Amino acid sequence: MKLPEKYSLTAKGIQLSYELYRSDRQTLEISVHPDGNVAVTAPHDTSLLKIEEKVRKRAIWIDRRIQEFEQLPPPLAPRQWISGETHRYLGRQYRLKVEIGEIPSVKLKGAFFHVCVSDRTDTDSICQMMEAWYRQRSRPFFEQRLSLCLRSSKPFLDLEKVDMTIRKMQSRWGSCTPSGQIVLNLDLIKAPTPCIDYIIMHELCHLQVMNHSPKFWQLLTKCMPDWEKRQQTLAKLEI
Repeated sequence: MKLPEKYSLTAKGIQLSYELYRSDRQTLEISVHPDGNVAVTAPHDTSLLKIEEKVRKRAIWIDRRIQEFEQLPPPLAPRQWISGETHRYLGRQYRLKVEIGEIPSVKLKGAFFHVCVSDRTDTDSICQMMEAWYRQRSRPFFEQRLSLCLRSSKPFLDLEKVDMTIRKMQSRWGSCTPSGQIVLNLDLIKAPTPCIDYIIMHELCHLQVMNHSPKFWQLLTKCMPDWEKRQQTLAKLEI
């Protein structure tokens, strides 16, 4: 198989590199792989000028896909929901301790999550109770961090009040909507506070710059100079 040709360009303020593959297909295709590599597959007779024009037109989409892969939460290890298993809360690790009792409950004491159930083998109930515990605490904590991020970014972001939604997401830590709302992954409550602040600030900056152009990264750096360190910590975290 012939090695791909490599090209780079700048479009809409976004720097892109891609590998060009020639094939017998009739149409041009652009794909972004999970490792961030961009592949362009084009018919043999398609000119480089036409290929570059197509890549330029889809620059924002390509950049968004790359960033989505970079923001992916690490894959979760299969949970057994049994005593001794480790679970995180605000970055710290706690052991799960499943106990028998008449009143179902979840309590965080010392280094343990104490989960009281009538049947230790009912792992579905234990899972649901733990998720409810996280959800109950995520709303007030995320709102507090959002308020602090809005305050600290005041010199750079003209935002007074921002609505927030919390939900389980498989493909990202956070997102924002065209209406000006930010969406946070429930599992983010398991991350350290500096990482939570990073995701919130990242999405707040998107309310002003919707893509990942140099302008966006410059804005994020003004609002949070150490964002790269926080991003790296989050990327290595096993939730």
